[in-house]
Amino acid sequence: MDDSRRRTLQTLIDLAEGSSPNDCWDDSRAESLLRSQASPEELAELGMSAGMIERIFGSPVVAGSRSQESTALAPATGDGRPATFTVRVEARFEAAHFLREYRGISEPLHGHSYKVEAELAGKGGGVDADAIAVDFVSAKRKLEGLAKKLDYGCINDVAPFDAINPSAENIAQWFHRELSHAIANEGIVNAITLWEGPVNSVTYRA
Repeated sequence: MDDSRRRTLQTLIDLAEGSSPNDCWDDSRAESLLRSQASPEELAELGMSAGMIERIFGSPVVAGSRSQESTALAPATGDGRPATFTVRVEARFEAAHFLREYRGISEPLHGHSYKVEAELAGKGGGVDADAIAVDFVSAKRKLEGLAKKLDYGCINDVAPFDAINPSAENIAQWFHRELSHAIANEGIVNAITLWEGPVNSVTYRA
């Protein structure tokens, strides 16, 4: 451990162990930074108590028994439960559609400025050895690839919407299914929210 890293971690340790309501920092903020930037072994080397390390990482530290990957996967909340991370990415597209037999008649063809938001999580809910839950860049690229299939066209002409109504609900469910397949090796899709313009939205959770 170099001197610069040692000083940074020592400062965070001091903040986590000695903060008060009058400080500009608080326990949880310092603990969160320590959890994401250090391993239990490093904190023990710097003199942090076993009790404090257990509070931050959620389990006792046994010297030499935990790899860097396992420490990254084991952050915890204040009551000892494993912490979870939610990643959100979004894409936008312009498209036209109409609902068939909407309230007894077909809608006229019309367009929307759509936004699709994906709520994602790592398979275990935590982070990997690089402290990443789901890769933003990869997930966003795949979501944008799906949005491109609908962009600047008539959604009614794109399967499966050539057979089912392209309602916001059905479009959200389609994004959920297709993105789940696309990121199957990277994480899971918790929810998809589809916006038809700036006001109306629908959220689909499986």
